[in-house]
Amino acid sequence: MSGFFGQILQGVLGGGQQGQASPIAGILQQVLAVQDGDKQGVAAIISKFQSAGLDQHVQSWVGTGQNAPLTGDQVGQAFQPDQIEAWAKQAGTTPDALKDVLAQALPHVVDHMTPGGAVPAESSQMPDLAGLLSRFMGGARPA
Repeated sequence: MSGFFGQILQGVLGGGQQGQASPIAGILQQVLAVQDGDKQGVAAIISKFQSAGLDQHVQSWVGTGQNAPLTGDQVGQAFQPDQIEAWAKQAGTTPDALKDVLAQALPHVVDHMTPGGAVPAESSQMPDLAGLLSRFMGGARPA
């Protein structure tokens, strides 16, 4: 999976060098800053996907088992088209390509941000997204 994920990131984001996850990391930070009602951060992401009818997917990412895969179309169900368009423009790619990248990244990010299967009460601390993504792009995994 990690090699495939890295190929997607590199292909969509202009064939950058391994470990250069900063464009998608910046987009993911914005995605994680979205609000859904009174929720923000990972709780808002979870709420958006649950509202899109993807509760079983979300539960697999939060849980301690295997993460259920996500498609670009499913990402499009959770976020407004204008949000996706703005993020794609910022990343220098198409909305469809960005949705595909987010489909690969978000299950891992939510999984990483919900250790032990628990959603944090407050998501004020932003995870090291560049470090997390570089692991999937072929970088060394932390010990």
